[in-house]
Amino acid sequence: MSVALLPPSLQPGECIGIIAPGGQIRNLPPLEQGISILQEMGFEVRLPRRLWPGTGYLADTDRNRALEFHKMWADPEISVILALRGGFGCLRLLHLLDRRVLRQHAKLLIGFSDITILHQALYQTTQMISLHGPMLTTLSSSSRESVERLYACLRGNWKFPVHSSMIEVLRGGHPARGTLLGGNLSSLMSLLATPWERDWTDAILFLEDVGEPLYRIDRMLTQLAHCGKLSQVRGIILGDFSLTRDQDHLERLRFHEQIWKRVLELTESTGIPVWGDFPVGHGRDNHTLPHGAEAVMDSRQATLSFC
Repeated sequence: MSVALLPPSLQPGECIGIIAPGGQIRNLPPLEQGISILQEMGFEVRLPRRLWPGTGYLADTDRNRALEFHKMWADPEISVILALRGGFGCLRLLHLLDRRVLRQHAKLLIGFSDITILHQALYQTTQMISLHGPMLTTLSSSSRESVERLYACLRGNWKFPVHSSMIEVLRGGHPARGTLLGGNLSSLMSLLATPWERDWTDAILFLEDVGEPLYRIDRMLTQLAHCGKLSQVRGIILGDFSLTRDQDHLERLRFHEQIWKRVLELTESTGIPVWGDFPVGHGRDNHTLPHGAEAVMDSRQATLSFC
């Protein structure tokens, strides 16, 4: 088993660089509130000299977004790279990323949703641990626990276990250990049959998504099973799959139960542990996870710990 590369933790006063590899900024208040939260944590925040002009549904052209990523990554004054938001666009950058630049500098990359694609590509290229967690424009709408965990991870305390009374152990068993990989289901599907497709052998796989109707989620999960992906992993963690952000509790519960049932059906032959309602995804509870780190699923305690 190869050893993952862990970038340095962030010290008070150090700089977080903001990039927009996906969608454009739609309103300024979440951006301004996110900056204030990071500054209250004691960090400096650096944005581009000019905010993103917007190109259709993207923050800028592919070339300019890739250039921004490379500049921030190579800047010695910037210790952490935080995504502005998700949306779509990261897939269009992969062929433009310079692997030499990525390998020359070890920095924490933070984000979720479409940023899943960059997490996968970074780990594929460098074996580097990154942080699947809130982005600049989602910080102000994240729960207090989610913001506190992000701060702890930034300071290097990412090994604290994740435990929540909301976690449903759908199928338990002996503790499962593996490399923590995953993120947004739709984004992961877009990497299949590309050079950035990741081998999931012996992985702990976590999945989340938003705005996808049940039949599409079923189709994506079934495809993962048919191409052998779900038989490779040692455990599956299911986060938030709300159809809409304002979905009522009972509707959300029924929606999740259908997804859980399908995952259990698709993994019946392997008998791997499966959890539901893990605090990760597009809702308020989006606990930062070290993507690429060794993790242990303890179903008896419903606790995810890290090695």
